[in-house]
Amino acid sequence: GGPPPEARRKPSPTRSRSRSRSLRVKAQPKTAVAMGQAEGFESVKADVVEAKCRHDGSPNYQAELLFTLGQALGSSGRARTMCIRGPYRPNNERAQEDADKLLKVSEQGMQAVREMATTLKRGNVR
Repeated sequence: GGPPPEARRKPSPTRSRSRSRSLRVKAQPKTAVAMGQAEGFESVKADVVEAKCRHDGSPNYQAELLFTLGQALGSSGRARTMCIRGPYRPNNERAQEDADKLLKVSEQGMQAVREMATTLKRGNVR
């Protein structure tokens, strides 16, 4: 009944509170580093990947840009990656054109790539 869940619930807030405090202390320099490197990705790789098939079964292709963000996570040593994808295209060539466009824009930073991808996707709807 009543007492066991209550007893089980009580120690966890104190435990989680101390854990979150230690996390917060560690997180502050990390976020500062991450903000400083917002546009500072180490490398970017463009690929054309096969996406989900259309309803009629014909293949779909899509440009994919893979950013390597470097060791922004501090001591973990694992590079963070982020993927920005272009719109679905019925043929490989159009997807490759998208990949080239996105790659060209990537010199201006990640935000520019995101905006270009959104623009390409919007143009696809019309």
